Amino acid sequence: MMTELKSEVRYGFGKNWAEFIEKNFNDEIVEASRAHLAQFLRVSTLKNLAFLDIGCGSGLHSLAAYRMGARQIISFDYDRDSVETTERVRDYAGNPSNWTVMQGSVLDRKFMERLPPADIIYSWGVLHHTGEMWNAVRNAAIPMKPDGTFYISLYSSDNYVDPPPEYWIKVKRKYNAVGTIGRRLKEWQYAMRFSILPELKAGRNPLAIIRQYGSRGMKYWTDVKDWLGGYPIEFASFQETRDFGERELGLDLVNVITGEGCTEYLFCRLARNQYWQSIVEHRTLTPLRGPYIARGGASYAVSLPGLEHMADSDAHPRHSTLMLYEDGRILGIAHSVHDHIRRYGSGRFSHWNTSLYFSASDNSDPNTNGRRYCYCERF
Repeated sequence: MMTELKSEVRYGFGKNWAEFIEKNFNDEIVEASRAHLAQFLRVSTLKNLAFLDIGCGSGLHSLAAYRMGARQIISFDYDRDSVETTERVRDYAGNPSNWTVMQGSVLDRKFMERLPPADIIYSWGVLHHTGEMWNAVRNAAIPMKPDGTFYISLYSSDNYVDPPPEYWIKVKRKYNAVGTIGRRLKEWQYAMRFSILPELKAGRNPLAIIRQYGSRGMKYWTDVKDWLGGYPIEFASFQETRDFGERELGLDLVNVITGEGCTEYLFCRLARNQYWQSIVEHRTLTPLRGPYIARGGASYAVSLPGLEHMADSDAHPRHSTLMLYEDGRILGIAHSVHDHIRRYGSGRFSHWNTSLYFSASDNSDPNTNGRRYCYCERF
């Protein structure tokens, strides 16, 4: 028996994914999804590995796993339209016998316990829409093999500070309460405020940005609808998610990407996963040399000469691969807006041109808090 949040409002993600696949599906977006999956997992193949796609949506990422040679793929979603869309995508791949598509809920613990063990648990932008996010995260880890990896993506409260999460919850409720014309109007209002006008002010062509949009094979307007409609919704900070993985699930955080909306996390048990154990052991941590220059609020700066070629800049605002550590723990919130580092801190940082702007995890003064700060150039 499937478990569903009892909510007066629930967005139909499946219809959005069905439209996306019907209008945009091609090998180019599959390749974009495959490349992102390979890059984050740091692998070129999934040969001999079992892949579980929780909240499979369009089925695109399951197809990417199939293209990467996964031994077994199981895709499930609560939304029947998403299940049917994933079945269409599986049919496109030739209906392979090692790819199973089913309907189910991550909130149904008994359902999760019946699933076969998986080497890779994958759930991108799903668990925060269940109405019971932390319970969903906990259940999602049930089928994970002892030496497996746990790849999840959650809406970040670190990114949504202006406007804050409370604002977006109201926006989403209003979006779901209106008809088709009202939704199109709200989509254009969102695009004008958060994409078109900011790009024009920065001297860039907003239409080019929209056309070139394609993270993980997605399309701009599909993601706008998904964002505005996505309800119920919860948000999680980097520190909350890292600590939950460590304390509740007994997992180590080994990779993270801070997005403009969702933050992607990769967990595993380092003691059992030799592949990631080797990657982590070979990361070179370089100590930061103080004193750190106060930049107002929680922000401090230090010069990083010789690394400007890999830093963020106006032309490439998310270019840097640098990761910052505090007493050996990943701080995680990279590419942060400098004003947000000052105002909110909490480990936010930015590798910008020749400098590193950062904040301590508790907004204390890094010159006097007694902690050790290091960076890894290519995390």
